[in-house]
Amino acid sequence: MVSEMTPTRRVMAAVLGGRVDYVPPANPLAQTTTELMQICNASWPKAHFDSKMMADLAAAPYEVCGIEAARPQFDISLEAEVLGCKLDWDKPDRPPVIGPAYTDPSNVTWPDNLEEAGRIPVVLGAIEELRTRYDGMLPVIPLLTSPFTIASHIAGVENMAKWTKTAPEKAHAFIEAATDFVIAYGKLQTIYGAHIVFLADPSASGDLISAETYREFVLPAHKRIAKEISCPQILHICGDTSKLLPYIKQSGIDCFSFDAVPVSYCRQVVGNEMSILGSLDVIDLMPNGTPEQVYNRTRECILQGADIVGTSCGLSFGTSLENLRAYVRACKETQIPKCDDVEDLIRQIGIGIGKNMRENVLGGMKE
Repeated sequence: MVSEMTPTRRVMAAVLGGRVDYVPPANPLAQTTTELMQICNASWPKAHFDSKMMADLAAAPYEVCGIEAARPQFDISLEAEVLGCKLDWDKPDRPPVIGPAYTDPSNVTWPDNLEEAGRIPVVLGAIEELRTRYDGMLPVIPLLTSPFTIASHIAGVENMAKWTKTAPEKAHAFIEAATDFVIAYGKLQTIYGAHIVFLADPSASGDLISAETYREFVLPAHKRIAKEISCPQILHICGDTSKLLPYIKQSGIDCFSFDAVPVSYCRQVVGNEMSILGSLDVIDLMPNGTPEQVYNRTRECILQGADIVGTSCGLSFGTSLENLRAYVRACKETQIPKCDDVEDLIRQIGIGIGKNMRENVLGGMKE
């Protein structure tokens, strides 16, 4: 076993397909739980406007629970705000976009100096603070909202869904403008010290668009980002992306973070063409499960082929520190299966689940 890897070296190796000593618990999804916010004296909405508080809250999962990643920027609306959308800051957590800002893609514009635009300097300051504070030892993985989601914000979700069918040139033009912006902002994040960028494209969910729509409208944007931003990238898409996977693996992005897709199926479809990150349920398991259940599910993810274990979406505020620590402990204690053994291990897990059901649910009844 390799020993003494730093968290940064470990997660960079995992994302890029290298060797690691254990599967990193490097969750880049939002982890702003109530307990973590209390421990580092963070609050809404101040954490969205204060670089020091943003850095403290981004580092809290590592400092308190050992989660090996720091993710500054806690909302997916910053990019739309810089492009002209209004946000609802009266919400108790992350600000949503109130409504679209454009009807014509040729009018989409943003300030020449992005380093000074909106809340971008706050995020860049947090990235710089984290990079300096940990001397590069802890991977800094800032959020970068992706083009289809930004286009849906600035043009309207329903409009974008409609235009992919009725006005494809208009839909393409909005996505192209959003892609230009994402690449410019992503390059800034890299310059300020991001080790990896975390691309969130929830509007491209397989629950909202078809595989054909992803291939025609979204995939070209993801390919441009993979080509034009220099640091490694993780792409997250919510919901059931099983039908999108054959196209996602063509994106050139290094790692895919998924939601409602079995780990073994994701591994099987993407093969070794990209790393995979997933997938602890945030609806029931993380807020309501026991530490033992979280530990066992984390172990399952590793044995079924996950290169990194993280959550399926942002954590709910009520997720306990005990469950977060159980997830970290399972990553460190589970031996990584050899690639050739993954299918056999999946079968063994299936046998184990069946045995457990007979013993605990059916009272040891034999067939």
